[in-house]
Amino acid sequence: MIDYHLHGNFCGHGSGELEEYVEEALRKGFVEIGFSAHLPRVDRPDPYHAMVEEDLPRYVELVLSLRERFRGSIAIKLGIEADFFDGYEEAIGRLLDAHPFDYVFGSIHFLDGWHFSSRAGRERYDREDPDRVFPRYFALLECMVRSGLFDIAAHPDIIRKESFMPSFPLDGYYKRFAGLLVRYGMAVEVNTAGVRRGAGTPYPERLFLETCHDAGVPVTLGSDAHRPGDVGRDFKDAFALLAELGIDEVAVFESRRFSMRPIRFPA
Repeated sequence: MIDYHLHGNFCGHGSGELEEYVEEALRKGFVEIGFSAHLPRVDRPDPYHAMVEEDLPRYVELVLSLRERFRGSIAIKLGIEADFFDGYEEAIGRLLDAHPFDYVFGSIHFLDGWHFSSRAGRERYDREDPDRVFPRYFALLECMVRSGLFDIAAHPDIIRKESFMPSFPLDGYYKRFAGLLVRYGMAVEVNTAGVRRGAGTPYPERLFLETCHDAGVPVTLGSDAHRPGDVGRDFKDAFALLAELGIDEVAVFESRRFSMRPIRFPA
């Protein structure tokens, strides 16, 4: 098993030392994990939702030291989750190029000034029209892929809630996005945070994931753990979805290149 989406205490909304995540992963039988703290925001400092830029070298050094310390017990990859902000591609690239990341998650948490994934942004769901939001969100998602900055699309339908979906089908958006992932050599993440954050299922939802798989997009796995106990949380839902779609390989990364590894589903 792998879990490539672990955060820790490098932002204000995460908790736990990175070593605690490693120990939890070992207890749960993981063979490989990856840390993916939030890259500093490039539009403005935001220490609650992302690390500050001064902490980025310390984060990299800590993950690399844990890799050496636990070598032979568990593989540890150096990842990062970078928010995409249109018009800030050069600033994002500068931060990414300065460090030896194994993979980079591209993600979107902000839309037209709305931080929709935050606690403070939840009430705005009651005021927004999903028929207007989803086209704007997918347009920004496509810009993220076209930037060429990222290796994995993190939780690609994170804006989705069980009670917040458009009145029209999203098939066309899914196919267009999957085609872009193939063109730019990116993987897609199955992220189990959707199970516990109001979406009802892992991200992306079944049809979205099926569309990506049919197009040949590699899949990787993450719990989006912001505390040690969440390592591998709700993976049973991810495994059920993967098995249902006949997905039996997962993408693993090193030095920003991926290879495929058979999934070993728990008994």
